[in-house]
Amino acid sequence: PKPKPPAWYHGILTWEDFERVNSHRAKFLKEMKELAVKRRLILGNNSQSEDEKNTRLQDLMLKNPLGSGPPLSVEDLGLNFQFCPSSKVHGFSAVDLKPNADDEMVTMDNAEEYVELMFDFCMHTGIQKQMEAFREGFNRVFPMEKLSSFSHKEVQMILCGNQSPSWTSEDVMNYTEPKLGYTRDSPGFLRFVRVLCGMSSDERKAFLQFTTGCSTLPPGGLANLHPRLTIVRKVDATDSSYPSVNTCVHYLKLPEYSSEDIMRERLLAATMEKGFHLN
Repeated sequence: PKPKPPAWYHGILTWEDFERVNSHRAKFLKEMKELAVKRRLILGNNSQSEDEKNTRLQDLMLKNPLGSGPPLSVEDLGLNFQFCPSSKVHGFSAVDLKPNADDEMVTMDNAEEYVELMFDFCMHTGIQKQMEAFREGFNRVFPMEKLSSFSHKEVQMILCGNQSPSWTSEDVMNYTEPKLGYTRDSPGFLRFVRVLCGMSSDERKAFLQFTTGCSTLPPGGLANLHPRLTIVRKVDATDSSYPSVNTCVHYLKLPEYSSEDIMRERLLAATMEKGFHLN
């Protein structure tokens, strides 16, 4: 049979992507690949005798997966050329990576081939059905041919917003709405502006998740956040009180704390809370 043409995404996914979706398997395969490369370098070293090469080849071992104990040779693992899923929920027990895969054991001699076939299956042939379904669904919402005018970073910005939200004091002053006890000149609101501008990237994302339900900003930043973030004074609150929100309408109820440090501590504590009792 004629070989199948490569999938539309072939060559796009990398080892870095592999480590994100299956870190345990990717880490193991990278370790095995490093051994295979060392083996190739040893065999290609003409300055050493055959005995010296054999001695160095015998030293090529994998770390013990238990974290302690003696290192293992590739042959000790008892692997063959099959992909075995981590759970029965996938509906299959093994997939052959090559003809007669269940009869061919992985050794130091063919470890490099095993790594290449396993990576190809995990990031190419083995996910083709799912990737084609993703492409078809995406194309229905946003036709692919319309994307040619954009870079991949621009597409990500359009679809996912700003993954590293940032703002200036002018942005906060101009694109938030202080109401019901706060004005743009209120000491409490000015403290809030300084606290927001002093946040780290992760703290800003947590703040946005808390106040808007999304950890990113739309393209254009705070200026294009709708409805705009509204800050009102929380009545009957003290320095020991926490801010609360109506997330759906981006409505932050903020006590008028006596200092900037207290406001920062209480606001960050509220944004890190994983529950609804502060909302």
